[in-house]
Amino acid sequence: MRRIARIFNVVSVIFLGYASAVAVTPDAVNGTVSTSLPDGRTIVVRAYSPDIIRVENFGAGEAPSRTQAGQLGVAPFDGVVERTADEAVIRTTSGLSAIIDLKSGAVSFDVDTTPATKRLLYDSGVRSNDGGSVSLSLIPEGGGTFYGAGERGHSLKLNGDTLVMYNRQNYGYEGHDPRLRQMNITVPMFVSTEGYGVLFDDHAPATLVMSDPIVYSSEQESPVSYYFIYGGGTVAGVTEEYSRLTGRQDLPPFWALGYITSKYGYKSQQETVGVIDTLKREGFPVDGVVLDLYWFGKETDMGKLAWDTVSWPDHRGMLAGLKARGVNTVLISEPYINKKGAIDNYNLLAEGGMLTRDKDGNVHDVTTWVGDAGMFDVANPATRRWLRERYRALTDEGVGGWWGDLGEPEVHPETIVHSNGMTAREYHNVYGNEWSKIIYDMYREEYPGRRLMTMMRGGTAGLQRYSVFPWSTDVARTWGGLEPQVRIMLNSGLSGLGYMSHDVGGFAIVDTTRVTDSELYVRWLQLGTFSPVLRTHAQKMPEPYNYPDQRDIILDLVRERYRWLPYNYTLAYENASRGYPFVRP
Repeated sequence: MRRIARIFNVVSVIFLGYASAVAVTPDAVNGTVSTSLPDGRTIVVRAYSPDIIRVENFGAGEAPSRTQAGQLGVAPFDGVVERTADEAVIRTTSGLSAIIDLKSGAVSFDVDTTPATKRLLYDSGVRSNDGGSVSLSLIPEGGGTFYGAGERGHSLKLNGDTLVMYNRQNYGYEGHDPRLRQMNITVPMFVSTEGYGVLFDDHAPATLVMSDPIVYSSEQESPVSYYFIYGGGTVAGVTEEYSRLTGRQDLPPFWALGYITSKYGYKSQQETVGVIDTLKREGFPVDGVVLDLYWFGKETDMGKLAWDTVSWPDHRGMLAGLKARGVNTVLISEPYINKKGAIDNYNLLAEGGMLTRDKDGNVHDVTTWVGDAGMFDVANPATRRWLRERYRALTDEGVGGWWGDLGEPEVHPETIVHSNGMTAREYHNVYGNEWSKIIYDMYREEYPGRRLMTMMRGGTAGLQRYSVFPWSTDVARTWGGLEPQVRIMLNSGLSGLGYMSHDVGGFAIVDTTRVTDSELYVRWLQLGTFSPVLRTHAQKMPEPYNYPDQRDIILDLVRERYRWLPYNYTLAYENASRGYPFVRP
């Protein structure tokens, strides 16, 4: 079948008139080969490092895709660029070679496995454009098993799958739910057990067919480029090189590796302090508390981004008191500004052009689960400045970390046009990255000596470099909800998201006849103890003291988390220095 496909590609090349190259420019200094073909296409193959090679394939008048994903500059080239009449070869010092066919634009990736040479991947050079969808095909010459592609919970192995690259929230999901093929963080990349990976330089809606050939089809208007990433023959090596390309996560605040309590939601200062009092009285170590949307009042106050002074009469005193007891406070923030409780902010932002708009330039409202609202346009520099100032003022008061919820974004009508000219559909996947960057840049510039924890559930390639601690969102509080969590953490970790975790105990109550289950709670806590983040979270009774019949087991598990802190901090160092995830296959 592969031979037939290759014959078809050759026939296609001849039919399209790619009989010979007009010009080829091998640049031995930069490790680059640029080839012009008679039909006007240009092929540019460049070694960014001994293990990372970028391929661009674009037509006359076009520009190749280039997104925020790749952060690595081109390193000095120590390899060799060779040319014959028919092909050019880039040979790197790692044993990786890219062979460019100067007549067809095809690119092959070989690795020296002395005494033989092994072909890993073949790109025919043919690109298709079918009604706004651009596609390219890659043939995995060595076979292999595929992983990665972001947050995927339906299966660990991705062979044979068609993966959708468009972030989506799945409330109350369980392990058998087909929705788990498409979750909140989609990353257009894959890792092969043959020791290589591919990152498509794209964040547009797309599909990735993990078969033979591998087919990537994108709504991107520009021709999609990609990075071939060689891992020295190992999956771990691919992870290291991928994170070097897309950015590595800074070391976490040490408290983020401890136990964190969270609920939907603590509704007052008195309740919050009372929960911490009870945990400590019962002997539970605790390093963090997460405040859901009630810190600013009611659900319909979303977007106010200011403390509700009735339920939180002395929030500064509370923050300082908790901090003195070793407990850091994390606040929720959402992309929406409710037109009821946050109308003052809505009006201010609308007048300043900081809300999302339609194609005619009018404010484009959205309908959320708590009513009509405006939406922060984080593509707008003015919006980013306004949000940064709000976050900075609250951080100065003693807030210890941030939680960006609903950041897929959960509600993002396709009729929205962002200030950078991109439609909502075009900007959707990268929204979470841009939002996270606001907080990350604020910390880097305003608090350079302080480490950051930002919980975020939406984004794409490179999200990890903004100190993001993602979680698998609103999982059902059932055994079925627990079941896919290992798969989610593994595929996420192989996609750069080394701190992927989950709502320990389960969040969404989908079976009202069985709100709590002591055995389920214990089993979930066992997994959470050995997950990147240990954070209990639920709609009801998330705290461990609510299960007195299992107290001894539960208390020992939470304490066990602290016994393993030196080990976990070592994993954190390996993540920061080499990109290795905490949870590894």
